[in-house]
Amino acid sequence: QEGTTDSNEYRHTLATSRDVDSCVPSDPAKGLHPGSALARRAAPSAALSSAAEMEGYTPPKVWKDKERPGVWGKLNQPYAGARETRDVPRGEHALQLYSLATPNGMKAGIFLEELYDQYKVEYDAWPINISEGDQFTSGFVQVNPNSKIPALLHYTDDLKEPVRVFESASVLLYLADTFDTDHHFVPKDPKLRAECISWLFWQVGAAPSLGGGGFKSFFSADVKIESAIDKYALEVKRQFDVLDRHLGGKDGDSTGGGPYMLGKQYTIADVAIWTWYGLRALDPNSVDGEFLGLSSYPNVMAWAQRVADRKAVQRGQRVNQVWGDESEQLAERHSRTDFD
Repeated sequence: QEGTTDSNEYRHTLATSRDVDSCVPSDPAKGLHPGSALARRAAPSAALSSAAEMEGYTPPKVWKDKERPGVWGKLNQPYAGARETRDVPRGEHALQLYSLATPNGMKAGIFLEELYDQYKVEYDAWPINISEGDQFTSGFVQVNPNSKIPALLHYTDDLKEPVRVFESASVLLYLADTFDTDHHFVPKDPKLRAECISWLFWQVGAAPSLGGGGFKSFFSADVKIESAIDKYALEVKRQFDVLDRHLGGKDGDSTGGGPYMLGKQYTIADVAIWTWYGLRALDPNSVDGEFLGLSSYPNVMAWAQRVADRKAVQRGQRVNQVWGDESEQLAERHSRTDFD
């Protein structure tokens, strides 16, 4: 799931070392973030609203839509397409990013900052507030018909219309193929390139088990389902062990052993995996971090800190961030000097 339109993405912003109830956007109606403990108590999800519902629900032969409570209940609908006529903004640069500083959104911001440091690639970044339905405007749906962040437009002189790119892994690959001419972030060697892309899409396939589609959703729900939590905790711990073994050089591949996912070369695979697993590893003493025993994966923790120390990573986390400490916010980004 890339830039999901419900609270899954917001909930995973608590993968940072800050508390979820203080660092994420507010519910426009109640002043509460939909994924926070207070908001969940005030407006529990339809799927997990009570133990009685959980125990007594018998699925009908054909599912029918129903009214759902809360911001996300109203926003999420079983159909696609635009719900409001409104164009997306456009700045002066060839690259226009439409995103939000969630784990998937941060991938684009971080890599664009890496490209700036390496090649001086400039871009404009505009926030898409998914709690207010920006992803369902006509302009954004033209950029991404799936209504999820991040999404990118690339204006070039030789094309009448801009290139549109959506899905976070696709954005990283497109940017690397287009601007990383010296192969700093995706190796030129066919074997190493395949390894890089394999780890990139490992993250895409693995993260839903960690995120709101799996562990996080059940672990933070009002009604705790032991079998569901056990199922996803087992899988998430297995994933962390996959990373820890690879970074520790124990999986038998020559690219293993760190300091990065492809040995000495830092790549887009590190960017993609870090926003989900690295940020989580940097907060092993959080409630869910302690539950999962994340401090028992030392290679992941060391790698996560190594990536976090990069200047581009520190700036990229702020791109399109509209919550938390004001000093860490950067709703729009139009120049490198915006961070100063």
